[in-house]
Amino acid sequence: MVKPVKTRSYQSPLRDEQAARTRARILEAARPLFERDGFARTSVKAIASVAHVAPDTVYAIFGSKSRILTALIDHELAPSEDDPTVTERAEARAVRDELDQRQQIHLFARDIAAVVERVRPIHEILQTAAAVDPKMQAISLEMENYRLTEIRKVAAWLASRGPLRVDPERAAEIIWALASPSLSRMLCEIQQWSLDHYSAWLEDTLVRTLLDGDVPGVLPPTDAPGRSTREAPEEDRLTR
Repeated sequence: MVKPVKTRSYQSPLRDEQAARTRARILEAARPLFERDGFARTSVKAIASVAHVAPDTVYAIFGSKSRILTALIDHELAPSEDDPTVTERAEARAVRDELDQRQQIHLFARDIAAVVERVRPIHEILQTAAAVDPKMQAISLEMENYRLTEIRKVAAWLASRGPLRVDPERAAEIIWALASPSLSRMLCEIQQWSLDHYSAWLEDTLVRTLLDGDVPGVLPPTDAPGRSTREAPEEDRLTR
């Protein structure tokens, strides 16, 4: 009896590297097109043309135009190939390993403020598309559920270092809401808060909301960068 020949999977490092470069080139081409033309008006053909690949290559790698958009969000959440999720980055591991709850929140607020700033433009494109496309609504909900799943890990890290005012699930929901791209847009784009001011506000709010006992505030003084330093509109000044 002849034994069947065992086949071995073949993996070429060079081929993997070329595929990773092609994927990165497509994402690099897609982002400015999405930002300039919006999701609906950006075609896979246009993305492929800018990336100098065939449209079939784009479909083979991502499957659909919507998955290019979610891949862009994933890339901004965890830019390094060595960090597959946002909570596996070195900055997140520092939060996980910190023994002091207050310092955990400080590290988290500083890190997530920068992460959300990177994600915010792509998140806005997704939200705009979701407003008119039921398929994109489902993808937007999927991305929010993914974000909450990752935030639950942060809440568990905090709970492991001491008591919280609320249970870990409610803590995760609070963090998920306060550290959202939508709220970041309201404060940093519309109200023109600086990144440092938003980070300090987020830290202060999380400390006061989540930690037990009397905790001192951490908000910067009123002359820190942010809305408090902007001159009031002329009509407001005239009525004072």
